[in-house]
Amino acid sequence: MSKVPVPTVAFTEPLTSPPRVHRPATLAELLEVAGTRKRIVEAWGVSARTYDTRKRSPNTCTIGELQQLARVLHVSEAELFAVVRAEAAQVPVVPAA
Repeated sequence: MSKVPVPTVAFTEPLTSPPRVHRPATLAELLEVAGTRKRIVEAWGVSARTYDTRKRSPNTCTIGELQQLARVLHVSEAELFAVVRAEAAQVPVVPAA
């Protein structure tokens, strides 16, 4: 059985010369290379607390938040959704008691 590659998001740091391209495999990795927490919070339009929650648990992101984040970071929505979907699939689900 062949292993399915982990999805990534192509992210370019525009202010570096030459521009550096990153391929983060998690939302947390993407947020780390994207810029400062304060800059992302302001541009994304979420509170610092929401940013921290989404970074820890990407499966809590709304579709609108992911679409806005893709616009803010100039990354492909499809790639961003694939990364978050793959990350959410790896989170163990605890059955209700």
